[in-house]
Amino acid sequence: MKYTKEEMDIISEKIVEMLKEKEEMRIGKIAKVLIHSNLVNSSYEVDKVLKYRKDLFVSPKMGIWRLVESE
Repeated sequence: MKYTKEEMDIISEKIVEMLKEKEEMRIGKIAKVLIHSNLVNSSYEVDKVLKYRKDLFVSPKMGIWRLVESE
């Protein structure tokens, strides 16, 4: 499914909210929450959003996503 820039930003905002609360999450858990919120259809789509907003999210090698720390 293709998303508009506005839809990608809405999904990104939801991910930011989740990561502010939990600090770090695996992509599967992020996807599960977003799928149940009817924002995405699969974890592949979540991965696309996370990679689209590299300015917000950091992915360590273990697949756990975090917010970029602002200094």
